[in-house]
Amino acid sequence: MTSFHPWRHIPPLLIGTGQGLGGLMPFWNPARAIGEFGLPPRIQSSQPAQQTFTIYAARSSIIGAAIWISYFRGRFRTVDLLMALNAYGAAVDAYICFTEGEVGRAWFRGLMGVFVGAWGLLGITSGGS
Repeated sequence: MTSFHPWRHIPPLLIGTGQGLGGLMPFWNPARAIGEFGLPPRIQSSQPAQQTFTIYAARSSIIGAAIWISYFRGRFRTVDLLMALNAYGAAVDAYICFTEGEVGRAWFRGLMGVFVGAWGLLGITSGGS
């Protein structure tokens, strides 16, 4: 019998929740969602940026839902895979924030990408199996 380690499940469930629920914010307040993401006010107020961000966020919420669905089905290796793949998204997020002059946010997103990606690549949720 495998022992249960709850700490292994906290990061993926936080990421899944953040992406799942955070991906819904642009549907009712896209400017605020862009601001929470870390982009400057000139982008927040842009109508085309708001539309594009809403499209992006819908896909983000799909990833969050996939993490939760995989978790409830007991497919922890799939959860780890989704976590590992999130590193790519975080790298792009960090790059965009950096090019827009949001250096602090870029560092945060980049370091979170390293953490989340490593978590998944190391298979921590599934216990390395």
